Amino acid sequence: MQDEYVKLEKGTVQVTRTGYGPTPLVLLSGFSTLFPGLEYGALGTELAKKFPVLIPSKFGYGYSDLTDAPRDVDAIVEEYRAVLSALKVPTPVVLCAHSMGFLEALRWAQKYPEEVAALVGLDPATPEVYQTFDLTGSQARLEKINRPEWKRRLTFRLMASSMLSRYPANLRRKLAPAARRNFACLTWVNESRALPENVRTISRAGAPANIPALFLLSNGKGTPIPGEEWRKHALSYLEHFESRQYELFDLPHDLYYYQPQELAEVILDFLAQVQDGALEKGGAE
Repeated sequence: MQDEYVKLEKGTVQVTRTGYGPTPLVLLSGFSTLFPGLEYGALGTELAKKFPVLIPSKFGYGYSDLTDAPRDVDAIVEEYRAVLSALKVPTPVVLCAHSMGFLEALRWAQKYPEEVAALVGLDPATPEVYQTFDLTGSQARLEKINRPEWKRRLTFRLMASSMLSRYPANLRRKLAPAARRNFACLTWVNESRALPENVRTISRAGAPANIPALFLLSNGKGTPIPGEEWRKHALSYLEHFESRQYELFDLPHDLYYYQPQELAEVILDFLAQVQDGALEKGGAE
């Protein structure tokens, strides 16, 4: 994998790339993922056997710049599109999105369906899920960490070992400064503030039903709601898609971290069916 840096109007965005082929796959991260290029790297490497893979790090993530600009979902989608344009990446693309990143993938598909060949939800947080969350409380807790600055730095110091433990040991010291900068930063706070309206915007527009969709679902561990309820919301939303499939895994919310090869096999099989036009209406479970 290699990292590239794209200059946008609001700052510079890091993009991790690997693989070759005609149909790009763009992997969108969940909320507060410190280093998307590393977090989803193992899955990206497996998917790159058949597709060119791009893992953009939003502002406030990875080595991308911070920003105090609005973080409404439309703005984020336009940033992603600007990155693809700058890198001369052709559309349509496959959007493979984890957790809250699936909201961004949905909005992209709602606004620009011609640019999206398929949607892959990596344990996606669908709009209905957020009706069960205490979004106000979650936002308040994040803001309390963000300010004053000494509290944010102290909290990071106490949590750094745990947060960085999933990354290679030889990289942790190098990653620490960027992780400290990103952790609970204003960019994250503004994303959190924008989330309720983002969910309303996406809900009003409805599911992009004509786009093939695959959901890879966890056992719910690591989410704020019980596993069966988590899956129920996802499967209910999936019913809106004309061509759909899903797969259940007895793995926590970050399922890609534990079985990247197995997940990649399911994704590649699904995309082969999409490309061959062999995916039936209603799909297969």
